[in-house]
Amino acid sequence: MKIDINLKGTINFRDLGGHITQDGRRVKKKRIFRSGNLSQLTAEDRSILESLGIVHVIDYRSHDEASREKNQVIRNAVYEVCPAAPATHAAAAAGSDFFSEANLSSLAADFMETFYQNLPFRNPAYKILFSRLENLESGALLHHCAVGKDRTGVSSALILLALNVPVETVIEEYRQSDQGLKPHHEKIFARVTPHLSKLAIERMHYATSAGETFIRSAFSAILKRYKSFEEYFHAEYDLDQKRLEALRHKYLDPK
Repeated sequence: MKIDINLKGTINFRDLGGHITQDGRRVKKKRIFRSGNLSQLTAEDRSILESLGIVHVIDYRSHDEASREKNQVIRNAVYEVCPAAPATHAAAAAGSDFFSEANLSSLAADFMETFYQNLPFRNPAYKILFSRLENLESGALLHHCAVGKDRTGVSSALILLALNVPVETVIEEYRQSDQGLKPHHEKIFARVTPHLSKLAIERMHYATSAGETFIRSAFSAILKRYKSFEEYFHAEYDLDQKRLEALRHKYLDPK
């Protein structure tokens, strides 16, 4: 799906609407958006977001991240900071020195896979997300993290799975972050790579990509613990079949 809303002050912004479900319905547009952080929004950006009807913003960054780069205010929107990163990965994934030689060189070879494997379980931020989606009667919800790839990538995937979008379509949507972040990453790489070792550069490219193995590792972890995604949603978010159907009725267009 083409990213067709261009904002100057954030990155990786897109609408989760438009995807076709397994039973032929379509995710409604202009109800659920995802992005990177909102700290650099311009006045024009804020006007665009207001026109999209965004009334609720969930920020998956840590409180330290959120205070260091404070979100710009979208008029009439409620903001919540709901840290999503597991404690085992929070410091390394979200630290201000992420692109340092010491941090990158010390990343485990499977750092991202284990990060993604942990995100779907007992995650209070995602529980809040689904609660807000269930109770959002009108307008749109925007959820984001620092660059909108990992914490937001998993939560977006879970939303689409709950709405009965096919796994392969969900993976394609996740992979769009490589496109959405390309200009951002090019600037960072140009600045930091002259100061990094070969190993650190390899780890940087690994960690900043929207690798298919990352999101698949999250799905595999879910299906290793539960018999199905439906069982997962019931156990983790109390979304039984009745509540899942109500969520789908709210966010899907009819056939």
